[in-house]
Amino acid sequence: MNDPRAKMDDNRLVAMGAPQADWTKAPGRVPGFWVALLALVGAVVYPVPALVVGAIGLFYTLQAHKVIPAGARGRGLTVAALVLAGATLALVVLQFVLALLL
Repeated sequence: MNDPRAKMDDNRLVAMGAPQADWTKAPGRVPGFWVALLALVGAVVYPVPALVVGAIGLFYTLQAHKVIPAGARGRGLTVAALVLAGATLALVVLQFVLALLL
């Protein structure tokens, strides 16, 4: 098809008011963040249950991360939740290593 209207690059439809996808309502985006934050806070006192809660938060976050395209509005919260889940894992591993050494 050689129709120039079919090309999406530089067709200025967004500038003319074409609807944009609302990625802020992606499934798992907000719950994944809150569960990952809860896991990080809980990892200070209860490291093993925090791993389970962190895995649940990671599952929700990855579910949203796969759906939201890069650079879209709402992607930052999923990236923050991924960082929180990674920090939870790092904190629990650090606690286990320090418990073995001390």
